[in-house]
Amino acid sequence: MAQDTNGILAGGGASNSTTNGTENETAQEEETKYAPHGSICGARNLYQTKPDENGETSWTKDLPETLVAPAEDEDSAQYAMLVRHTKCYDGRKSLSIHSVVVQSEALKTFLGKVLDGYPGVTTTLERLEFTQPFKPLVHRWEDLVMAREDEVLDAVTKEHVDLFYKILEAELRDTLARKKDLIRNGVITHPLIWTLFEPDDAVISNTSIPRGFLFSDCSINCRTKAWVLTCRHIDFDGEDFGYKDEDFAANPFIGTTPITSLPVFPLKYHPEKEAIREKLIAQGKRWEEHKGYHYRQYEGVAVGFSEDDETKRYHVKSRIIIDAEAFNVFHPYKSIHVWGYSDIPQELNDDLLMITSHMVYGYSLKDKEWLQFSLYCTSDIEWDSHAFESLVLPQEQQDLKELILAFAKAQSKQLDSFDDVVHGKGRGIIMQLSGPPGVGKTLTAESVAEVMQVPLYAMSAGDLGTSADAVERSLKDILRMVPKWGAVLLLDEADVFMEARSSTDLQRNELVSIFLRMLEYYEGILFLTTNRAEHIDPAFESRIHVSLAYKELEAPSRRHIWSQFLGRSANAATFSDEQLEKLAAVQLNGRQIKNMMKTASLLAWSQQKQLGYQHIETVLNLRTSNALKLT
Repeated sequence: MAQDTNGILAGGGASNSTTNGTENETAQEEETKYAPHGSICGARNLYQTKPDENGETSWTKDLPETLVAPAEDEDSAQYAMLVRHTKCYDGRKSLSIHSVVVQSEALKTFLGKVLDGYPGVTTTLERLEFTQPFKPLVHRWEDLVMAREDEVLDAVTKEHVDLFYKILEAELRDTLARKKDLIRNGVITHPLIWTLFEPDDAVISNTSIPRGFLFSDCSINCRTKAWVLTCRHIDFDGEDFGYKDEDFAANPFIGTTPITSLPVFPLKYHPEKEAIREKLIAQGKRWEEHKGYHYRQYEGVAVGFSEDDETKRYHVKSRIIIDAEAFNVFHPYKSIHVWGYSDIPQELNDDLLMITSHMVYGYSLKDKEWLQFSLYCTSDIEWDSHAFESLVLPQEQQDLKELILAFAKAQSKQLDSFDDVVHGKGRGIIMQLSGPPGVGKTLTAESVAEVMQVPLYAMSAGDLGTSADAVERSLKDILRMVPKWGAVLLLDEADVFMEARSSTDLQRNELVSIFLRMLEYYEGILFLTTNRAEHIDPAFESRIHVSLAYKELEAPSRRHIWSQFLGRSANAATFSDEQLEKLAAVQLNGRQIKNMMKTASLLAWSQQKQLGYQHIETVLNLRTSNALKLT
């Protein structure tokens, strides 16, 4: 074994003396013997080469030509701190401080008090290092100065503190003076924006409705040169409160700009900071009250999420269900992620209330979309207490209205304790409404939900899909979430799922079977509407609790509907009995009457007149397809 100058320990075989010449060199190579791969207990040192013309480097066994002795050794370890310098090219000084390594335990203890709670700084580390631009020291400089002047320090600590202060004050003098002058004038320059923001500072957004955040960090976008100001607010994921990050860009500008014109700025610089704080706390309390499930009216912009996490804006005018937990469970692509939830109590204090989100998560019943809603666009629902009374049915079926409502109320209050032999089966109430279009089937379900003041989840067969897998997947989700909300479920035009099975249409048979199986375990209120009750599969008969067959509207019913619509119109003239009789004589269903009223109202509005008989007459006479005319 022989010592190798390039390794800790290396071994090689014996080398015979040879004569000069290619033949002898070849013989030497053939006779050189190497130890088995990886068998020598040693380390071979390799050294990086200089970059070539392409900037690429390699490795060699040869030591670099020039080696500089390490600067940090036993000698440097004696000093209270190490101050590293780099060349400076700003024309005012030749050197600037790159970083300071604090080695004095006394100085570390002093700085521990000054920088207490500053994120990312641990003063008890053996190696405590500060680097340009010395953010913690700039942000806490006033605290450092006060501690240096007020603290009763021992002689050694005072010497070390004074030395540290002297070195850093000389380096930061210009920055500190400029920061002080700018803040006194309520402005800031783009390069010094970072000096305003200390981590965990309360900051507010520069928006029409201010929002509160805690500041986290800032960095420069290399491409746009904008400051990226990372802040965090409190959100709710359906189970816990937690933090969510949000970035704001402070784009480059020339000269100075008011601090309050930045996209976000520290609350302490707002001229009415106390009033803003109280407003943010009030907003936070309102937001906290919407934790869990809530049924609200909404009008405004909402945000949706696509499969590739792209956002899409919706203008929503609908009743909505606020439910973050259901959003997480049922949204096909998006879920709510928060962090730091273990640090946030479930009862928020004022400091936390002022940094809560202004958005809530839920479902738009009209748009059939899971969306993120602005709390500022929500309002209480104005219920129509007379909705069920206005439902028009033939005289002989009036008692069925009360029966339907009684069934629904009993189910919502879980008054029916009877259950199937198998736990969880047969606990829902299923009502079938059959008859021609426009006779009140859908309105019945809507009226029940309105009187009970619960959501109405309306869907058609087309919303569920056509394949067996899609239908089963959709139904499974819907039949889980609707009872959770205490909602009324309406499946409009359910014929495709209820029609009797046959030996010739296996695909539809599968849909019917899936639907039957899913209904067994449904625990809510379900209305099924169909136009062909006589073709329903016999298996449904045992699952339907109430079946109501609607007839074509007769003249008295049509007159009642016309009177209702005219009574609700804010711009309708008074109609005579004769005019109402003429309208009732026209063979229209309830949906057609509603459409006639809407069109006639638009016509009257365009003429800037009251809605009168002549407007409805004009619209009816335009129905040339079936030559409906008043006589």
